[in-house]
Amino acid sequence: MPGLVGFLSMENEPQMVLSRMQDSITHHDFQVTDRLFFDGQFGCTRSHINVIQKDSQPLELNGVYIWLDGEFYNQRELARRTNGAVSDPEILLNLYKTHPDFSFLKNIDGIYSAIIYDKIQQSVHLITDRYGLKHLYWCHRNNSLAWASEVKAFLCLPWLTLTIDEQSLSDFFRVGYLLENETWFNEVKLLPSGTVLSYQIKSKNKKQLRYWWWDNIIPLQQDLDEGDLVEELGRLFNEAVANRCKKGERVGLTLSGGLDSRAILAAMPEGTEPIHAITFGKKGCEDIRIAAVAAEVKGAEHHVCHINESNWLAPRIEGVWWTDGQLNMLHMHGIEGLEGGKKYMDITLNGFAGDVILGGSFLKNRRCCDTVTKCYAGQVMKVTEECLHNFQEYKQLRKPDYYFLQNRIRRFVHCGSKAAETHVHNPKPFYDNKLIEFIYSLPDRLRLNSHLYTKMLVGVFPDYFSSIPWQATGYPISRDPRRVAMLLGIRKIRRRVSYLLTKGSSDKLHGSSNYTDYYRWIRSEPASSYFRQVLLSRDAIYGEYIPRERVVADLDGHLRGSADHSDMLCRYLTFEIWLQQVFMERQKMWKGSKAT
Repeated sequence: MPGLVGFLSMENEPQMVLSRMQDSITHHDFQVTDRLFFDGQFGCTRSHINVIQKDSQPLELNGVYIWLDGEFYNQRELARRTNGAVSDPEILLNLYKTHPDFSFLKNIDGIYSAIIYDKIQQSVHLITDRYGLKHLYWCHRNNSLAWASEVKAFLCLPWLTLTIDEQSLSDFFRVGYLLENETWFNEVKLLPSGTVLSYQIKSKNKKQLRYWWWDNIIPLQQDLDEGDLVEELGRLFNEAVANRCKKGERVGLTLSGGLDSRAILAAMPEGTEPIHAITFGKKGCEDIRIAAVAAEVKGAEHHVCHINESNWLAPRIEGVWWTDGQLNMLHMHGIEGLEGGKKYMDITLNGFAGDVILGGSFLKNRRCCDTVTKCYAGQVMKVTEECLHNFQEYKQLRKPDYYFLQNRIRRFVHCGSKAAETHVHNPKPFYDNKLIEFIYSLPDRLRLNSHLYTKMLVGVFPDYFSSIPWQATGYPISRDPRRVAMLLGIRKIRRRVSYLLTKGSSDKLHGSSNYTDYYRWIRSEPASSYFRQVLLSRDAIYGEYIPRERVVADLDGHLRGSADHSDMLCRYLTFEIWLQQVFMERQKMWKGSKAT
């Protein structure tokens, strides 16, 4: 994910250092680089894909400089407070001039990060959006401050020695991703959600201000008719999608057989035609079949990116570098279609986290939810770590949405978007301030099991949800949920019987309807040879951090077909590739690798 890089330091040759940082986050020829800005010991610049914020940065007014990565969605509302400022950087600069306490930030609806250099006040401010989705990393060592949109940029700093964070290492192999604001390095942190980090140049003091948190949402006190709530939810959702679709832009979407992306397709307003929809998955999967039906209803041009044993691995090797080794390559679904998708669209709407925000998919065990909720109190959450370190228990204990939104969604699911944003802009309509404030002001029971969400989808978009099935169940969501549950129970029993009759063959656990089949693909060429080549090599670095015998045993068991270790094997491979890219400077070697 290209973006911002910079530092505040007295080191020698700062221009060369800043240039290297910018190069490290510029991954393709079509990306654009802004000029290198220097003012004494302060340096900053930007790299971008030339879709939004195309004008060169910084924007300057009376000694205040602004760099912005991302965009605002309520420009009209904000412009009224800024004497008609038009662009997002202009809005941000004017708001800072009139509200230097940053009280205005809570009113910005957007996914962005920003750097403000106030030359008059001799201060530097690092800003992240409410939900922390436009990642901005930072480091403070020996009176030097540095920031970057990608962790790899810190490798360019001559004054910084990076060491592996053992807790992050544990989290990645136990949970599957990094937690809270940690990175692979002890010295580098992710700026928290809804936060401003301010640094005073003369005094060298720094402080963090959290300008928004989930407990700022006020619960709805009055009782409202459920029909009115459904109508309001539909209105806000349509508005959220419309705010992310501007006429004249090449806007499309990734479309699956699920509910969230289909809802976005249904809500896309007139004037965004032609709509291009891309679906990825293995040939014959339910996602492709269902997405094609939904696309036909909308009149969208449907494109399919087939994933198979031959093409899934190679693009993900480079994807490890793009995502700083923080995303298990197993979950880089759709990265195979980025080059093709860029032919049709510059902006790809994403159904990101719709099932959590509107569907309440993480609202489960109420007793656990109530216990963990008491631990929030507006603090950075470090809740029941022993549960997080036990993956099976982690899946079963249903902790509150907020914790999952800050961790699984922000630190894991979002990494897939970061890979996509090396090619296209990736707005997320479900992360809309008004929509979130409305749905989270309601009692949890209305979100539980997608209760209100389902009623909204069927009521507002009947052509897309009344008869077209949902990939997760194979039935339309308009069906009686009790009858669907019974049919699914019967299906589960039949599969279990079939599994037992085949003497527990692992092959029977992988149905044809799923959109991937990593279990078989890792056992097939070219992946099987590639996994052996990298993980069994005597030169492999991972053995310094995790037991080599465990990796060898998992690989052997998987390739023999006695167990499915797909997820863990891809974690091992991701980690080893990233270690070589970072410590042996092999990112060029991995670029364009054919995995043969």
